[in-house]
Amino acid sequence: MKATPQSAIIPDHCRAGIFMEADFITTDTHAIAHACQQALVALGQLQDKFADSSLGLTIGFGATAWQSFGHGDEGSQIKPFRPLGNGLAPATQHDLLFHIQSLRHDINFSLAKSLAEIFANIADIKTETHGFRWVENRGLEGFVDGTENPQGDDIPSVAAIGDGADAGGSYVLLQKYRHDLHKWDKLPVCDQEDCVGRSKADNVEFDKAKRLADSHLGRTNLKENGKTLEIVRRSLPYGTVTGEHGLMFIAYAARLWNIEAQLLSMFGETDGKIDLLLKHVSTAVSGAYYYAPSVERLQNLANTPSA
Repeated sequence: MKATPQSAIIPDHCRAGIFMEADFITTDTHAIAHACQQALVALGQLQDKFADSSLGLTIGFGATAWQSFGHGDEGSQIKPFRPLGNGLAPATQHDLLFHIQSLRHDINFSLAKSLAEIFANIADIKTETHGFRWVENRGLEGFVDGTENPQGDDIPSVAAIGDGADAGGSYVLLQKYRHDLHKWDKLPVCDQEDCVGRSKADNVEFDKAKRLADSHLGRTNLKENGKTLEIVRRSLPYGTVTGEHGLMFIAYAARLWNIEAQLLSMFGETDGKIDLLLKHVSTAVSGAYYYAPSVERLQNLANTPSA
């Protein structure tokens, strides 16, 4: 059977995104499945009308929600997010994730509006955050974001499951990080660079010998059996200048462990070292895991694997 990753997973360099989380208000899995089919129709209509916008949508399910469909081994690694680092990373697990991204915020908004209408009697939307691509692909802390991302033909194999019953599916992490830029901007640039493990102006990675063990790169550039634990990031800055702002971090991977290992390292669960960005600029205010089935499974969500 054909297995296609959902359309917000693979495309890179989008300019705007909307992130919504919801909890189901019905246990009627057939009604949920029908709403997902309607969502794909709404997506397709906008993709046809605005073909140059690179519009994509991911619909993901929390562990309890996904298990309610009884799909056996499909998405078997999914589990609820748990708090990490003695509360440094809170757990705010929900049933449902909508991740919209494209080159145009207005098209994103149109799709989000349709989703809210389609799921009005299905799920209660609990969070909604709008993200934007900032200058030179930088985060609000001033460093280039997504440098470690796989590129081109390497993206699908990192982001999506390659074979088996859940081929085309993906494990997803969504975390909201609030930034204290007033605190951060008081740090000398050299200290900021030590926190990240890269130069700020020209985005050059520090040699491993120079890199601090608790720098962001030191915490997240992990290897297992000599192979890098890669993830695909589709994160975007969010917020207002005078109010709350930061990073909506979203990551996709074919193995949940690739994501979880980085979190355990960042939040001191492996060796007690805390990512320096968490000490100097970023505070995690949410955290949830989701499983995003293939497009084909999403279109036939109510069917059992043998159907």
